[in-house]
Amino acid sequence: MTAGSARSRSTGNRRQLTALLVGAVVLFAAGAAHAQPAATAGANGMTVGGSVALASIWDDETHLGNGVALTAEVSTPLGPHLRLGAEGGWFWHSRNSGYMAASGNVMHLMGRADLYLAPRTWTVRPFVGAAVGIARTTGALTLYTSGPRGALVATTRVPWTHMQTAWNLHVGTRVAASSRLAVRPEVSVGAIGTSDTAGALELPLLRLQGGVAVEWALR
Repeated sequence: MTAGSARSRSTGNRRQLTALLVGAVVLFAAGAAHAQPAATAGANGMTVGGSVALASIWDDETHLGNGVALTAEVSTPLGPHLRLGAEGGWFWHSRNSGYMAASGNVMHLMGRADLYLAPRTWTVRPFVGAAVGIARTTGALTLYTSGPRGALVATTRVPWTHMQTAWNLHVGTRVAASSRLAVRPEVSVGAIGTSDTAGALELPLLRLQGGVAVEWALR
């Protein structure tokens, strides 16, 4: 790996992380500016829902791609500002840089806790939270070399499979759209696994994600 490619990858990582942090600030600013007393959807009971997000994933040295992440969830309040829940999700990612291609899937099951920074009666409620659980990641790295007439030819394919602990930190804003429906923009940063250089990937894997969840209150 050349110093130039390392600097380029580092710059790209910093840009994506900066974009997520800016998004988090915007979400909090929106919550503070527009929060008003109202009946908040599902604030006092159990909710079910799902989310769709755009995500990126890296190992220690390599960007493994971008993709769409889908999640199903259930949560319930514990006191006026804390909400506990569980979620299960799937994330497909791919990348093709010419000399190397990566594609894979991540499945996770996590428990999460969210601390809301506004009363239940407010329509818009900023929050911060964390999640921890397990994740299974599978995929393959494919390396290419130049063949006849400059055509790229796949020379090496290295599969991976890891079942590891996972965690994330997230921030967002919960907006009550009706008495039972709420929308929750959210950004997160997290990791899969601990230090481990066995196999095709160098753990931990870094995951950055931003998306929107929809919650439905059970009655």
